[in-house]
Amino acid sequence: MCGRTGLSLNKDQVQCACSYKPKGASVYKKPDWLPEHNAGKEYKPSYNIAPTDVTPILISSSKFKNATSGSRLLKPMMWGIIPPWHKGEYNTHKLTTNNCRLESIKSSKLYGPILKNGGRCIIVAEGFYEWQTTNKSAKVKQPYYIYAPQNDNTVIDDASTWRNNYNEETGWDGINLLHIAGLYDIWQNGDKIIYAYSVITMDSNETLSWLHSRMPAILDTQDQIDAWLDTENVNPDLALEHLKPVKLLSWHKVSTTVNNSRNKSDDCNKRMKVEESKKSQKSLTAWLTKPEKRKVSDECNRQVKKIKIESCTKSNSS
Repeated sequence: MCGRTGLSLNKDQVQCACSYKPKGASVYKKPDWLPEHNAGKEYKPSYNIAPTDVTPILISSSKFKNATSGSRLLKPMMWGIIPPWHKGEYNTHKLTTNNCRLESIKSSKLYGPILKNGGRCIIVAEGFYEWQTTNKSAKVKQPYYIYAPQNDNTVIDDASTWRNNYNEETGWDGINLLHIAGLYDIWQNGDKIIYAYSVITMDSNETLSWLHSRMPAILDTQDQIDAWLDTENVNPDLALEHLKPVKLLSWHKVSTTVNNSRNKSDDCNKRMKVEESKKSQKSLTAWLTKPEKRKVSDECNRQVKKIKIESCTKSNSS
């Protein structure tokens, strides 16, 4: 699954990071940024993006008549598709739509029509968070930050090491972003218009199966990105064939600070130090062993009490 992401780049940096070469072009182009349409909510860079937050989403320009030249656009959208049949406030439909399963996407009453109508999009992120569910003995799930392998000297949890340069000849020279396949839809209720998206997930492969049974559908190559965004020339079935479990990813443990969606700072993606990890594990082990110690102590007390009773009985009988 995918329940939290991180994207701390500002609007201009996101446009640079999503630059591409249109077919036949000799220089890179930055996708245009479309205005907000999300009930007054705007994109705010954050290290801890949660459902209902607004983030930049990469889409095809084919459905937007007012778009300038270029095949790609960036549109801020809310995380969590709102069912088109829902009436009332956008956040009261009570469905969990932050993820949609690849296996049932075509047959879904909600996602099937969106896929058919070309609602394909790409969620750009510096990384995403996942909580380990494969360790059944753990009382507290350990969160991890997962991200694309970075270039030399670029440290994902230290923004001071990110070059983040751009020019038309060479394109983006900065942090490597993840490109996650998703679907988006436009919900309207009266004069309220909200663009919203869902992340597509699939069964984990050997890269992440040790952590969780599900993983987001990450587009690892430019061909995959091109095909997923080309809603005019690539039909849904062919587009889905481009979704494969990615093999090259990096990750590290982070603190449970990320558990609270109100925590948005860079404390969320900071690498947990070995000392902290050992201390946390030691505390957890000690906590788990306390009941056993109490059990031994209680048994000793019962034995002492038994001896005292027997001693008093013998004394009285004599």
